[in-house]
Amino acid sequence: MTGHIPRIRKTACTGRPDPGDGALAVPGTNLLVWAVLALLAAIMIADLVASSPARAEDRKTRAITFLSSGIKTAATAQSTAFDVSAYAEGQIFIDATAEAGTSTLDVTIQTSPDNVTWYTHTTVGQISATGQTRQAITNFGNYLRINYVVGGTSFTFSIVGVFKN
Repeated sequence: MTGHIPRIRKTACTGRPDPGDGALAVPGTNLLVWAVLALLAAIMIADLVASSPARAEDRKTRAITFLSSGIKTAATAQSTAFDVSAYAEGQIFIDATAEAGTSTLDVTIQTSPDNVTWYTHTTVGQISATGQTRQAITNFGNYLRINYVVGGTSFTFSIVGVFKN
């Protein structure tokens, strides 16, 4: 051990690494490391948000034409029934385009668990003039159909539903 003098590291006195000990001294290194970590965290958060299951494009929609536009004379009738069991909410759009004489239109949305026995789900307010009417619906079961009553002479109207899961 003769002739060996231990080397004193400059970090002990200055807090900075000695360039002779193999460490690379770069000014602002701490700031650069924090900037990289912040960027990685932001990328990870963005990826988590992008992969969440509640994305709008994952929601399925279906448009159903219950009744095509046409003249319906004084009568009571129903549309065809449709299976809507895959959907959780919907909107019914009634477009009354012509009225003859003094007529009224009563629309009832009906639901069924089995497509045999029908129950009233929602009664839309009586329509007595041309125009558009919208009715939001939820909790409607397996099947839906439209029941309508035209009082007076006739109404020209259509009924469409848009449903989402």
